[in-house]
Amino acid sequence: MSRLTTKASQGALGSTRVLPEVAFTRSGVAFRPNDDVWEWLDGPFEVRLDFRRFELPATVPVFSLKYTLHVFAKKSSASHVQNLHNAFVHFLTGRERDSPLVTITAIEVSNYFARLDAHQKWRLGTLNVLLQKWQALELPGVDAECARYLRERRKPGNEKGAAVRQRDPVEGPFTEEEYTALYKAVDVAYGSGDLPRWAAVLTRLLFACGGRISQYASLKAKDLEVRDGAYILNLPQAKTRLEHARASFVSFRLSPQTGRLVLEHIDNHRAMGHNDEAPLFLDSEVAPGSARGQLRQEGDPFKGHCTRDMLSAAFTRVVGKVAPQSSRLDFAPVPVNSKRFRSTFGTRLAEEGAGRAEIAERLGHVDLQHVDVYFEASPTIVDNIDKAMGRQLAPLARAFTGRLVEDEAHSTHKGELGSRIIDFRVSVKPLASCAGKGQECAFNKPVACYSCFRFEPWLDGPHEAVLERLEADRAKWPNDERMAAINDAAIEAVREVIAECAQARASKAARDAA
Repeated sequence: MSRLTTKASQGALGSTRVLPEVAFTRSGVAFRPNDDVWEWLDGPFEVRLDFRRFELPATVPVFSLKYTLHVFAKKSSASHVQNLHNAFVHFLTGRERDSPLVTITAIEVSNYFARLDAHQKWRLGTLNVLLQKWQALELPGVDAECARYLRERRKPGNEKGAAVRQRDPVEGPFTEEEYTALYKAVDVAYGSGDLPRWAAVLTRLLFACGGRISQYASLKAKDLEVRDGAYILNLPQAKTRLEHARASFVSFRLSPQTGRLVLEHIDNHRAMGHNDEAPLFLDSEVAPGSARGQLRQEGDPFKGHCTRDMLSAAFTRVVGKVAPQSSRLDFAPVPVNSKRFRSTFGTRLAEEGAGRAEIAERLGHVDLQHVDVYFEASPTIVDNIDKAMGRQLAPLARAFTGRLVEDEAHSTHKGELGSRIIDFRVSVKPLASCAGKGQECAFNKPVACYSCFRFEPWLDGPHEAVLERLEADRAKWPNDERMAAINDAAIEAVREVIAECAQARASKAARDAA
């Protein structure tokens, strides 16, 4: 490849820095920073940065951009480096073309931001990361005033979860009708030979685990374990700050039907000569004829793996051909992409009574704010609450803010002193656990517990008996609404717990029957 800059020209620009002939990514992949095009495969991610896409003046040298990006490449994920490069390209294409670019100033960035549509304002945040590092490295091209402007300006974040929140029929979660129809359609297509086995396996795993497509691209045969007849899938956590996409895992117990299908898929690969280190989804099987695998370097542990984009595109193409109709789209085929399975998984967990921490852990989120969208006006949750509690509760805010657990073994403290909650007025049977172990709590138990965020009601707790007692106490004040309403919040919270318990039992029964 040709070189856009030389060491001599770098010195002429006043920079004392020199790009190395060879640099290494965070995960140890080698690349050549002086080349016109940076291209490598890093685990399930593909990077391709083409510096020939734009022309820059000598006052904004491409060397500065490349040096800044090479710094990120050594410490950040491959996708982050790609996003930063794309942000700069978008800035160049979005700026005013009539005026030549002399240097990147606060005015240049401000004008660019003003031209962005509302749904693209988040782009400024990504550009900010690149330009701040660029200026901090004291490389020519970015004014110090521009960096100060960006530090002080509020940068809107990328709106997350809009498709989930709005139940978008193209990008959002599947409805129950679509979920069932798609599951059956894939099974029928695979059984009739119209769908390759890898696509049927991936569909089942997307339904079962809700992972990102990059996680499935990272899977190896050895990630399926069979323990005492149970099938356990150890799913790599691709979106972490660790050095590579297989540095940490989350385990999922698969249904016997799905587990047997995955094992059949692995056994077929073994018969072809592949061992347990082989990818679960072979690039030669998913995208035969693709030359992308040639970018893998010698000794790459991801040799033979699909990239994220390769697996995603192939899956959408082959499963889209057998997708059933959707009543939400005038009976057009259900749009299929891997992200819809993920949002469906999160939504169904919320509807089945899972707490925020559990959903975050299952989906691989590092904090809880990303899962709030699954609890926002879920039609199933609202419908279940309405049925269980009547019309009065519908306009009220949610009173129960805790986490439903199956039993004490699934609680935060698992039976430690002070964690068990019992209402001896209705039963000697425990009804819940306290995530705070009741420490320094002077509130009336369990009345106040039901509306406490530390409350962990058990699925089989005597919640109906608690509700009967509270409603009986309320009826003692027929002529004093103020006294009668004292425990109304607790009553509503108990009703919500009962409703979520009913939904969780129904969902469990449906899964067991499947």
